[in-house]
Amino acid sequence: MSQGLSSMVPNLSLEDTIYNAEELITLTGTNSIPTRELNSPDSVRSCDSDNCCMETEPTEKGMMDVRVVPAAYHRTNSNQFSQMSSYEMYRRPRGLALIIDIEVYENDVQERRFGSHVDVENMKALLQGLEFDVTVHKNLQLGQFFKQVTEFCSNKMHDEADMTVVVILSHGKDGVVYAADGQSINMEYIYEFFNNRNCPLLRGKPKFFIVQACRGDRPDQGVDSSEPSTAPPSPEKTLSQSKKRRAEALDAIACTPDAADVARARPTWEDMIIAYSTIPGYASLRDHEKGTWFVQSLVEVFMSHAHDTELVDLLRMTSERLSHFTNEMGEKQTCNVEMRHLYKRIYFNPGLGAPPSSVTRSVSSPPCSRRQQYLEQ
Repeated sequence: MSQGLSSMVPNLSLEDTIYNAEELITLTGTNSIPTRELNSPDSVRSCDSDNCCMETEPTEKGMMDVRVVPAAYHRTNSNQFSQMSSYEMYRRPRGLALIIDIEVYENDVQERRFGSHVDVENMKALLQGLEFDVTVHKNLQLGQFFKQVTEFCSNKMHDEADMTVVVILSHGKDGVVYAADGQSINMEYIYEFFNNRNCPLLRGKPKFFIVQACRGDRPDQGVDSSEPSTAPPSPEKTLSQSKKRRAEALDAIACTPDAADVARARPTWEDMIIAYSTIPGYASLRDHEKGTWFVQSLVEVFMSHAHDTELVDLLRMTSERLSHFTNEMGEKQTCNVEMRHLYKRIYFNPGLGAPPSSVTRSVSSPPCSRRQQYLEQ
């Protein structure tokens, strides 16, 4: 599959092996992945506090003398919060956004995703309000799907952007979504188009993926907080709930480099954050007239709080809002957020352009050293 995709985009490099969650857990064992020392300026200072025990340059230590620093008082915010820098976010437009909506499937290979058009319009309006240049594509076959993704990731406008957003709304199961012709698309291939190797124009810039699709077919029956119970649902109840589902539906499918070069290189996967509408193995709920719970929750939270809240906190708020949704069968839904080397905070700053070019500095604030400037970027 990677050879066919590589022909669409020059210099595209896709790994032939796509791992599932269990394999990735195995691969991340201590004896599975070679480690290295970071002897370059790319190492990021973890803490500037005098009491911080973390070294500027991480080194392998093996068995450590582990001593947890006791808290001085009950905190409601992280001590590192004010020290963590933010990605630049002032260009207009902020960047390009791509929405791919698969609502209708050819020859009825999948059920039509009624209500998805509501999600598309809400998401498009939100991204435009956040000052992104939005493109929408609907009901793409497999070849068309990859053509649009490859053209999008190769767009030269990314060079003048602060960020990019990719939204995919489709049927799916864990790890894949489905094109309009019923062909499966491994999401890892989609993410790989935007890594540092394949999309250098977005290197160092946040890449936000929103995936509205089932990752399994299990319903979340919820838990009665007033009466804890360990009894599984009866077959009769499960059958009754399946018959009741009329106005709602599921988005489911029944050579060795030189050591010095390695030290100077950036990781292939950086600055990515992925918001899934549900957790692995579970279904994602969609109303035939009002759209999905997840997209509605996300849009409501972002439109009201993106002006003063950073992205990770916005997604926490989205999760909290989503938890309040319940259908007539008592089913719930839990969203999932994944980060891949997201080093900084993301503030959308809607309505704001570039900050003033002239910066005044008090006498008591001397200019940073060259190394400090690098670490604070």
